[in-house]
Amino acid sequence: MNRAAKWMFAGLVMSLSGVSAAAEYPIDPVSGLIMAPGWEMVNYQCNACHTSSIIPQNAGDRKVWRDTIQWMVDTQGLWDLSDTWDPVLDYLATNYGEKKVDMSKFRRLPLPAAQQPKMPSN
Repeated sequence: MNRAAKWMFAGLVMSLSGVSAAAEYPIDPVSGLIMAPGWEMVNYQCNACHTSSIIPQNAGDRKVWRDTIQWMVDTQGLWDLSDTWDPVLDYLATNYGEKKVDMSKFRRLPLPAAQQPKMPSN
């Protein structure tokens, strides 16, 4: 999939998720992130290990994002975010928060975490 198609897909995911921040702020054409306050810090820190295009594919409140990042610290070698925890969590929870599922577009709700298959271990 070429770069333009990836960003179009990311935009589609965001439009389906009901993310409203995109209406207020432009989308960075390189990273695909919403250019709201804090986006540059998130872009630099997250892109050190993985592409930023994974961020719009996920959603959660502050606790979900904190647990996800803590998992990266504990198991994936991510450094402790120290004094950047709050700005990173603020940005992620505000711009990639809980998604509302439009049941007129989908036939069922996503599976609860307990019903999803376990991730393969390395």
